[in-house]
Amino acid sequence: MYRLEKYEFEKFMYRPGHRANYGVLTKPGNREWGMKYSPQYSYASEHDVLKKFSHPQIPKRNSCGRGILYEGEKMVLTNHYIVLQHFEGEDIVQYYKDKGVPDAAEIGNVLKYFSTVTVPLEYLHTKKKHVHTDIKPGHLLLDLETETIGLIDLELAIKMGDILKGMTKEYAAPEQKQMMKMLQELPEDVSEKTVTKQISIDGRADLYSIGLILFEVLTGKIWTETKQPPIEINKDVPEKLNNIVLGLIEENRDNRIQTAKELKEDLLAV
Repeated sequence: MYRLEKYEFEKFMYRPGHRANYGVLTKPGNREWGMKYSPQYSYASEHDVLKKFSHPQIPKRNSCGRGILYEGEKMVLTNHYIVLQHFEGEDIVQYYKDKGVPDAAEIGNVLKYFSTVTVPLEYLHTKKKHVHTDIKPGHLLLDLETETIGLIDLELAIKMGDILKGMTKEYAAPEQKQMMKMLQELPEDVSEKTVTKQISIDGRADLYSIGLILFEVLTGKIWTETKQPPIEINKDVPEKLNNIVLGLIEENRDNRIQTAKELKEDLLAV
C-alpha cells in the first residue's frame, strides 16, 4: 500500500513519455479519484486551470499539494501531487497497436470513438475559449464500456491567444512549433507579448494533433515518418475518412478543418 498525505493507493502506473506516476485511490472506499504525482513537477497550474471547466469528458479536480510518499511505513520521496476524477480507459493509440490496424468492420468504431472527442474539444474551444495544446497518445482515453474518449492532462492548456506553456513536439501543430522557436530566439529585453502579435494559437492546433493520432490509429504508422495518405497504407480506409485526416494535418491552418463541430459532422457523414 502506498500513501501520500491522506491519500492511499495499492499500486501505481508509470508510462514512458509521461511526467507523472498515477495511482487510483482506495479511500474513501471508491475508485472515483486518482492521483498524479511527481518529485519534480508541480500541478498547481493544472489544478488552477481545471477549475474553469465542467464537462463529463474532462476530469474534475479535487486537491493538489506536496507531501511525502510512503510505501507501507517506509518513506520513499517527497512528491508534488494532484487528485483528479479517475477515468477508466485505454490510450487509444496503444489500444489499436494491440488490436491491430482497423479493418473495414472496425472503421465504424474508429469513427464513433473519434466523434466523441470532438464534444469536449468544442466545449473547450467554443464555450471556454481554451486550447489543450498537448493532445497526444495517452491523453485520449478510450472507455470501451461507454464508447467515449476522455480528454485528460490539461496542465498545458491556455486561453486562446496566450503564450504556450509547453508542447510535445511530435504531436504539435506547425504554429505551435513556430511560436516556441520565436520564444526561444526572443531577445531578453523584448516582451513575450510581441510573439502573440505575430502568431496566435487557437483550436485548430488541437485539431492538427487529433489528425496525427487518427492517422496513427488507422495506419499503425507515424505521419512524419511516412507522409503517405492513410488510404495508401490501409486500403480499408474510406476515401472520405482519408480526406478528413488530410484535412486535419494541413500545415496551413487556414486550409485545415476549422472547428471540432465541423470535424464531428464530417466523421458522422463517412
